[in-house]
Amino acid sequence: MEAITLICISLVWDFLLLFVGIEFFYYWYHRASHEVRWFWATHAVHHSAKHLNLSAAYRLGWTGLLSGYILFFLPLIWLGVHPIALLTGLSLNLIYQFWIHTELVPKLGVLEWFLNTPSHHRVHHAANSEYIDRNYGGVLIIFDRWFGTFTSEQPDCPTFYGLTHPLRSYNPVTIAFHEWRRLFQDLITAKTWRDRCRVIFGRPI
Repeated sequence: MEAITLICISLVWDFLLLFVGIEFFYYWYHRASHEVRWFWATHAVHHSAKHLNLSAAYRLGWTGLLSGYILFFLPLIWLGVHPIALLTGLSLNLIYQFWIHTELVPKLGVLEWFLNTPSHHRVHHAANSEYIDRNYGGVLIIFDRWFGTFTSEQPDCPTFYGLTHPLRSYNPVTIAFHEWRRLFQDLITAKTWRDRCRVIFGRPI
């Protein structure tokens, strides 16, 4: 009986450590997706929706493997996490995020302190200068609070959505590749290797 108890305790700790580890690396992946143009080229698709509703949750880029998002989670595999456990955890993280893509749910009291809620995610999707590039957490909001990227939704600052460079096409291929097209156009016109590195690794423009 004691052995079963120890196994259960070990499993609980393994789950908690995996959950927090995924959250930590997801935060940095998501932040890089906004602050590094190469990653933004894929992630911009998710922010191209002009209305925040549940369908926006699955408005995802097609080029995640090309941009290399999985690199952010390799440290967990190096630490011994099984790839299937990692993919399962990431999938559950994304499933949680489905319900926070809505304007219908108000602030949720004390939960706002540690969970990523619809209110926090409205801020994340907003194109307002007051809100842009904030609240990167998946399930938790604690890493945003620790690393200075947290902003709360303000009643006197209503949100509006979409890209800061509006995309007027409804063609899914155009939506999927428009940022890549802009990036490669700037690469072609860049005159030095330093400029080309800035195009790839600099902030989105």
